[in-house]
Order: sequence, then structure tokens, then C-alpha cells
Amino acid sequence: MFDQLRLLVRLQAMDKTLFDLGQERDVIPGRLADLTQAEQALHSKLEAQQLQLDQVQKRRADLEEIADNVRARLRRAENRLMGSKSTKEYQAANAEIDDGKDSLKDTDNQLLEVMEQVEALEKKVGELTARHDELVAASKEERAQLEERYHNTDSEISRMIGNREELAGQVDKDLMKEYDFIRQARDGVALAAVSEGTCTVCHMTIPPQQFNELQRMDKIMSCPSCRRLIYWAEAEQLKEVL
Repeated sequence: MFDQLRLLVRLQAMDKTLFDLGQERDVIPGRLADLTQAEQALHSKLEAQQLQLDQVQKRRADLEEIADNVRARLRRAENRLMGSKSTKEYQAANAEIDDGKDSLKDTDNQLLEVMEQVEALEKKVGELTARHDELVAASKEERAQLEERYHNTDSEISRMIGNREELAGQVDKDLMKEYDFIRQARDGVALAAVSEGTCTVCHMTIPPQQFNELQRMDKIMSCPSCRRLIYWAEAEQLKEVL
């Protein structure tokens, strides 16, 4: 029975490693999704700012065109004023010049405001572009590391599953069924060491008589509290396994 116990100790250690590797592997897809989501969120923000900048720049171009047209009308009105041959012509040209100056002043004020908006948006777009480029570069590096780790971990799990099947095949079938049943019911831990008369998993004291029997290691015993299979942690015969 001692040989069976030693196999279970090895099996428990292997199952613990498999569990840890599985946990590590299973969180990687979520982290990869987080990286993609962060990139997409920043990209969307950058696109929104760029769209706003494009709209403001178009408004600036429209205002500049309006200002150029007003100046052209002013030059024509000034020419008519200089060449006016009657008071009526003079007054009409002069009124057009006054209206043009007012219109140009209003357009220039709008243009100044829009230019300030362009400057502020260009700064935001530049900052977001830099942040986006940094994030993409960092994500690319981390993604490569995560994908490599996922591949390596998955390969290691596959290799260990093969070894586990080989090891499990050496355990008595009924004992193996009991071990697997307890493992599934007890958060993956079917075997518990007993140290100084206490179960190291549930931390309950083993009855003295049972502890004495446990130290003989001539049969498989269970913790009366957590129902896990137990073994004597200080056993010299198990030190090579532990």
C-alpha cells in the first residue's frame, strides 16, 4: 500500500502543477482581449479627434475663401470709388466698402477663433497619436510574449497530461476513482499531508489513534474532517517524492 501512497503523492504534485499551468494559460486570452480593447478604444478616440480636426480645418478653409472673396470685392469697390463720376456712384462704392470691411472683420474674428481651435486639436491629435503608437508597440511586444507563453504552456500541459495518464495507470483503479472523485469535489486537492497530527489542508487535528496508524503507512486513510486522502508529511520514505 505504501507504493500506492507514493504514487498518489506524485500524482497530487503533478495535478497541482497542471492546475497552475491551466490557470496561467486560461488567463492569457483575456489579457490579449484587453490589449485589443485598449488599442481599439484609443484608436477610436484618435479617430474622433482627427474627424473634429478635419471639420475645423474645413471650416478654416471656407472662412479663408470667404475672406479672399470679400477682399476681392473690396478691391473692386475701391477701384469703383476711385473712378466714380457721380455722387451716387461714390456713395454706392463707399457703402460697399464699409459693408465689406465689416464683413471682413467678422470673418477674420471667426477665422482667428477657428485657428485657435485648429491649434488645440492638432496638439490633442499629436498627443493621442504618440500615445497610440506607444501603446501599439508595447501591445505588440506583450502580445508576442503572451502568445509564446500560451503555446509553451499548452505544450507543457499536453506533455504532463500524457505523463499523468501513465502515472495514473499504475494506481489501483478503485483508489484512482476515489482520488479523482475527491479531487473534483475538493477544489482539485484530493491528497493532504498530515504534519504534527494536523491536516495541512483543512487544519483540523487528526485523532491520536488515527495519527499513530497513519505513521505506519500500511493503508490509505482519510481526514475525518475534509475527507481527503492523507499521508504522514514527515515520513522518511516519502522525502524523495515530496
